[in-house]
Amino acid sequence: MRIIKADLTKEKGKLDRYFSECIGAGRAAEVMRYAASKQLEDIQNVCPFRYIRFHGLFHEEMAVVTRNEKGGLVFSFAYIDQLFDRLLELGLRPVVELSPMPDVMAKDKKYLMWWKMNVSMPKELSEWHELVATFVSHITARYGREEIKKWYFEVWNEPDHPAFFTEYEDITKYFELYDTAAFAVRSVDADYKVGGPATAAPDWLSAFIKHCKQKNVPLDFVSTHSYGVKGFFDDNGDKILSLLPVGDIVSAVKETGDLCKAYELPLFLTEWSSSFSPQDPVHDTYFGAVFILNTLKHCAESAQLMSYWTYTDIFEELGPPMTLFHGGFGILTVNGIKKPAFHAFRFLSLIFDTELECDDENAYVTESDGEIRALFWNIVQPPEKINDKEYFKKRLVPKKTEDAKLVLDGAENNVSYTVTVETLGYRSGDIYSEWLDMGIERIETKEQEARLKKASETKKTVFSASSDKDGKLEFRLEQYENTAYFVMIKRDK
Repeated sequence: MRIIKADLTKEKGKLDRYFSECIGAGRAAEVMRYAASKQLEDIQNVCPFRYIRFHGLFHEEMAVVTRNEKGGLVFSFAYIDQLFDRLLELGLRPVVELSPMPDVMAKDKKYLMWWKMNVSMPKELSEWHELVATFVSHITARYGREEIKKWYFEVWNEPDHPAFFTEYEDITKYFELYDTAAFAVRSVDADYKVGGPATAAPDWLSAFIKHCKQKNVPLDFVSTHSYGVKGFFDDNGDKILSLLPVGDIVSAVKETGDLCKAYELPLFLTEWSSSFSPQDPVHDTYFGAVFILNTLKHCAESAQLMSYWTYTDIFEELGPPMTLFHGGFGILTVNGIKKPAFHAFRFLSLIFDTELECDDENAYVTESDGEIRALFWNIVQPPEKINDKEYFKKRLVPKKTEDAKLVLDGAENNVSYTVTVETLGYRSGDIYSEWLDMGIERIETKEQEARLKKASETKKTVFSASSDKDGKLEFRLEQYENTAYFVMIKRDK
């Protein structure tokens, strides 16, 4: 039997809520759409994040820069203002990804993704400096120095990847791009925070940090990405993907975190998920939810920010999604229905700030004014070397595992409590299995939508329990594979 034990008199300390620090989105123009913006508002009302990070800020659809008749650069930040105004209204600050290269400034016409992001170096580094400095000066004037001091500026996205940077084989070219942008940010204010290299893998990090230290280039944080499958970027949505052992992403983050600690720099995972493909059905499953909980729990001392990729399935790297469930990154579907991943973050937002000591590595036990909230899960590795796109496209009925006993010492003697257990797993918060039952590709009727919304909600069980004469409260719960349990324990009046 699994024993989850805590003592109400033994506090571990204040809970590190780094898991609520940041969430990802596809690109700036997507976030500006009404549906995507409304979904973000819905998320902020339930499980609020503090920051958001996305691509495409300097893309052509944001109309940032043109040239005048003399060839000089002319800037406009009207669309960016609208976007940032809305984010701040929602209680979000941006991790500002300084990319892509505007066409009028680009050395080459090298494009990526359905929405054509230019991944070229600039013709002139001086113009890159001018763009970044002018942009940062503008947002400083609009929002104020004290506000911008709380933002983060990240230079580029995955410059070590052939799809995302034309000079990916030459790290010194990224150094030029980074140095120019970093000094441009700091030319506006010496206290502004800038970092990178936002790599797809951690291989460049040591050389990048050493470069910044040796050349006295501003560096306030180190950023990279990590996913639960091997490889990078599913260009056409047709790669065969297999989940790595669930502990691999944790080990990789810990190793990278140790490197950053040696240089006294925070580590930002500005993208992470179970898979890097926007067409991997693992994202739609309840397994994906416990993967989130497990990863966040075990990376807590290694990373200071982890930005889950992404908050919505309104995501168009491979074009607009043509079916409701297509393996999209989001914690919400394109029409805003909750996926299991949403509930993982909701559960995390509901645990209290005071964490109690607990030896179970896959559990949180928290307390506030005598009320207990616990969150625990079990995670079982899928078969090795399976193809995600086949394995997760079917109903995954979990096996029953050993029962869990929650044991709480230090309670009042002989007191009755109401216990509410919310389950996240198969057929509870599991919209994907319901969709498979329905056998549809997309929602055609209001009745279908209502059925899926109902299936997206988690199920609750309520019962009574009492502490004994020694102040011990305990009860047993059935457990199933890859299932999470959120438990609220309130003293009866």
